[in-house]
Amino acid sequence: MERNDEVRRREDDPERRPRRRMMFAPALPGLLIIGVGIVLLLGNLNLIESRQVLRLWPLILIAIGVKHLFDARERGTAFSGAVLVGAGGLLLLDSLNIIDVDIWDLWPLVLVAVGVRILTHAMSDPAPPVEVTESAESCHAFLGSVERRNRSANFRGGSASAFMGGVNLDLTKADIAGERAVIRVFAMMGGIEIRIPEEWTTEVRIAPMLGGVEDKTQGPAAATKRLVLQGTVLMGGVEIRN
Repeated sequence: MERNDEVRRREDDPERRPRRRMMFAPALPGLLIIGVGIVLLLGNLNLIESRQVLRLWPLILIAIGVKHLFDARERGTAFSGAVLVGAGGLLLLDSLNIIDVDIWDLWPLVLVAVGVRILTHAMSDPAPPVEVTESAESCHAFLGSVERRNRSANFRGGSASAFMGGVNLDLTKADIAGERAVIRVFAMMGGIEIRIPEEWTTEVRIAPMLGGVEDKTQGPAAATKRLVLQGTVLMGGVEIRN
């Protein structure tokens, strides 16, 4: 009974919930690739009909769109989520042979979504960076931009991902809990900029593929606080500076 209570307390710990959430977004591309690989393998072994399973791929677009709608803080972001849900729904109906839709007929929706975002930003006042004091930071941009400033005195790490968008994370007023903090990054056709205090040093473990990583920090040689960055960059960029 005491052991079950301990497990329940760990699951309800607010410090653990952000860490579980922050690991999911950067891991999503890898999980999708693994899932497709497993389906194809089982199909080659004649254990399942892989073509029938892969027909449901538009559900990925719908899931991303729904998450985008729930996380939206502005009308442009919500519209992008609605576009993904609508396009995914049409493609799913096409895959199930309910209606006949060519995926290339839907490409103008990309221009519409981008145009709506530009108009939304042009017609609204520039919003200041969102300031938080959470020990675990999680910021993700999809067809948009996210600007976050963390002032936590007990910073432990987090995650940042950008897909055809940009993330600006300011940690200059934060303080690392202990000696090191880890941020997992994923950038695909997008950019991530992270600003850190001059007292910190960096350890970059990012694998760029058709992308780049720039460390412009000037940390002291004997720094006691170290920020570890690990992840993947595909046709995008990551910049770290003071």
